[in-house]
Amino acid sequence: MRRSRTWIIALLFFLASCAGSRPQRFQMSLAHVNDTHSHLEAVAVTTVLAGEPITIQAGGFGRLKTILDRMRRDDPELVLLHAGDAVQGTLYFTCFDGSLDFDFLNLLGVDAMTFGNHEFDRGTAPIAGWIVRSNFPWVSTNIDFSKEPAIAPLVKPYVIKTIHGEPIALLGVTTETTPQSTIGAGNTVFRNAVESVQQQVDALSASGINKIILMSHLGYEQDKALAGKVSGVDVIVGGHSHTLLADRKRLQSIGLIPEGPYPTVVKAPDGSQVLVLQAWKWGLVLGRIEIGFTTDGEIAAYRSSPVLPVGEDFRNSEGLVIKGSEANRWIRQELEETGVVKIVSEDPALVDALKPYTAKLERFRKEQVAVATRDMPIGTDSGPGPLAAASMLKAVPEAAVAILNYGGIRKGFSAGPVTLADVLEALPFANTLVRVDLSGAQLKQTLEDALEYLRIKYGHDTTAAPYLAGALMELEPTAPAGSRIRSLSVLDETGRFQPVQEEVVYPTVVNAFVAGGGDGFRVIGNTPGVDTGIIDSDAFLKYLKQLGTIPADAEQAAAAAGFFQ
Repeated sequence: MRRSRTWIIALLFFLASCAGSRPQRFQMSLAHVNDTHSHLEAVAVTTVLAGEPITIQAGGFGRLKTILDRMRRDDPELVLLHAGDAVQGTLYFTCFDGSLDFDFLNLLGVDAMTFGNHEFDRGTAPIAGWIVRSNFPWVSTNIDFSKEPAIAPLVKPYVIKTIHGEPIALLGVTTETTPQSTIGAGNTVFRNAVESVQQQVDALSASGINKIILMSHLGYEQDKALAGKVSGVDVIVGGHSHTLLADRKRLQSIGLIPEGPYPTVVKAPDGSQVLVLQAWKWGLVLGRIEIGFTTDGEIAAYRSSPVLPVGEDFRNSEGLVIKGSEANRWIRQELEETGVVKIVSEDPALVDALKPYTAKLERFRKEQVAVATRDMPIGTDSGPGPLAAASMLKAVPEAAVAILNYGGIRKGFSAGPVTLADVLEALPFANTLVRVDLSGAQLKQTLEDALEYLRIKYGHDTTAAPYLAGALMELEPTAPAGSRIRSLSVLDETGRFQPVQEEVVYPTVVNAFVAGGGDGFRVIGNTPGVDTGIIDSDAFLKYLKQLGTIPADAEQAAAAAGFFQ
């Protein structure tokens, strides 16, 4: 009781000192996550301390639960929000179909959630079951589910939550590109985000609600843009872009580079402050902010304290750092001096609840399929992507070219054994391979369309590009849309690359998602194809087993030659 009272006094003092003469009505505490993507366990993250790479075990629902319990002891009315993409990304989703994610989000005590685009990765069929399973509401202002009768009654545009006696509106909004970036949005309609949010905010304001928090799955840049266009939103809890926000000086000291401050403050059209938040990805960060409001519902002050929770196991170039050693103490000190990284124990009850499911995944994690001679992180023309494209070409030998969408690869490989789990997490969507016949002109146009889609998604300075096998392209990233490909060539039967001829037909293999026009592949989406029935991860698994050892130049050889002889 004394601790809680001390915290309240400290907070009131802080708010009073920051707000000046602006009258205060109440204060609240907000915590949030986004893009947890079925990462129920901790994730290995490499930091750099004094020039030395140090691997830490970060996040995990067990540590999130410990932190949240501590926060709730200070403020029992803490609000916990999820900004979408709870599923898809690890074997917990592949093997348990999403239900497990919502069971464990229930254990964390989530208060509300909005939809991410990956909630539609298996179509709309499982969504109603996930919502019913959740002990919290799912909200969306811009998704029209009226033609999905199983879902429509379960989703509201907003919910009102009473915090310390005050009504707070919690809204949700999801990227309008969802039908192009996931396997099946069904009969849902995604309406304009800005217009939908403003319309709902106006209605809430007219009813007397003047404290509004928006859960957004639009992305950091889009959230800032929305904040500058919509009046009446106080806080945007964001997701989709996996953006790390923090004091740059604090995290830069350990090799993590935030993309902006936490919070990022944007001025709304009416001149009021909007706090834009995001908590990186995979449960690696728990966002936390304390907010004071004026009597008219504007933000008077705030204090941010996001947490990046880690365990006590550290690895350096020599292996596991012994606990209690001088090196271990030095690492702890360097991490905790950031003010963001905290050494946190896992909640025993949550860990025990997860153990039966973890045990079922051990077969996948132990089955070795290949060995990587070096780390292979996801990148442009690097990582598992070129190899996966090569496996597609080998699985469909009548094809001359393989195209794999950049977002089709979800995990890189670490140096050492590559397991069945690694393969299934790198290609988690279980897409079949589809053959389409494209003229040279169509082939070039479909790649131009994909490049434009990636630039809209990631920003115009991105180098992201589709993965190719059996073909090479030279790019001019800064060129106008439709003219970024300087040259495009395809491997001929003699093993030489020949410039693409506009009228020549090139049999091409893609995954079913691309065949449906996803990720901007408009031309392919409008071209009839033949589904081979071959699962992409099966083709990749077979390819890696035949390869055995992945050499240092694997990506270049795979992209150029299509496969190793």
